[in-house]
Amino acid sequence: MHSLAYLARQPILDRDGKIYAYELLFRDSPSSDTAVIASDVLATAQVLENVLNNIGLPKLIGEHKAFINCSRDMLLDNVFGLLNPRCFVLEILEDVEVDDSLVKAVMRYKGRGFELALDDFIYNEDFIKRCEPLFPYVSYVKMDIVDNSEEALAEAAKFFKAKDIKILAEKVETKACFKKCLAAGYDYFQGFFFAKPELVTGKKIDATSAAILRILLLLRTHPSLDELCDCFSEYSDVAQNLLRFVNSDAQYRSQKILNVRDAIVWIGMRNIQEWLMLMLYARPEMGMTPQSSPLFQNASHRAKFLELIARVVRGTDDDLPAKAFMVGLISRMDALIGAPLESILTDSHADEEMKQALLQRTGRLGDLLRLADAVEQDDQSTILAILKDLNMSSTLLNRCVNDAYTWAHER
Repeated sequence: MHSLAYLARQPILDRDGKIYAYELLFRDSPSSDTAVIASDVLATAQVLENVLNNIGLPKLIGEHKAFINCSRDMLLDNVFGLLNPRCFVLEILEDVEVDDSLVKAVMRYKGRGFELALDDFIYNEDFIKRCEPLFPYVSYVKMDIVDNSEEALAEAAKFFKAKDIKILAEKVETKACFKKCLAAGYDYFQGFFFAKPELVTGKKIDATSAAILRILLLLRTHPSLDELCDCFSEYSDVAQNLLRFVNSDAQYRSQKILNVRDAIVWIGMRNIQEWLMLMLYARPEMGMTPQSSPLFQNASHRAKFLELIARVVRGTDDDLPAKAFMVGLISRMDALIGAPLESILTDSHADEEMKQALLQRTGRLGDLLRLADAVEQDDQSTILAILKDLNMSSTLLNRCVNDAYTWAHER
């Protein structure tokens, strides 16, 4: 039976650090050392089949654009003819032969309203000369910051801006690198720099955030209504915020809600969790819409992904899924508040197993967190090794990745 393909979804951010688009990368089931894409045609075709038939485009990218890799054969064979040009950006791979046939195909796609991008551009005379016939038709050029010198990156920004082509920096992994590219005039950025915090020594998690983490951890254990009410009663600030929230749409009810028990019954256990997660990430620096921030999206997705994986491998440990969810959520909190994880964990009610997973990547939870890291970074060899250690099939991995995307969209 053919197992589901999974997608490595990597965010592309604008100059304000907001999600502009996602690059969608097909990854075959990493069940053997030969997990190599047989051809670019097959890879992109399976991306499209997976997105359109299995996951659904709205669940995967929302209102954003989707960048997808395109080989020469796919462009010439009109594979993308039925796609919505408002949603997809076609990335022309760096090794594509540029001749009259390709230029005509690109012109046709441009005429249909598609935006096109040049992938992995190396700023030198040979690349410029080879790709020059495509410049009038492309909207983006993607520059790999590893394969280009700092001087080349700066020169490329000037060169393409003069041609009214947007320029995107790939593999941006640190805030320092992001700031350099920003200063050079780059329009978009791809990489996990948004999750690499600039830590402030001695900074601690605030009391409200610590309380939210405590309640979230309890929620993952499916508490009774009485247990949840008792937990809220320990944190008056959070309880008051909940009452303000449920009474903000009082016009839909005959009377005001005055206590936490009635508030929980009114909005339901699941909605309590979602409200808490939003409250956790709705900090001043996140603006009014934390849902649209890459950090919130990443933390939410990896939390659910870890929980789903934990359900598969937990054995007799019924607490593992709840802990895994919280480990995923907490793993991005250092980036959120700029405080070291050590100080966050002191006030988060995390037990020793969770602490070792977050700080050392050890234990079963540590293995799950390393797996989430590897999937996000598209590290196939690490994925393969961890799956072997967990005695877990690639089919189940694929299902968990895709189900986590669906859950994140439905929240």
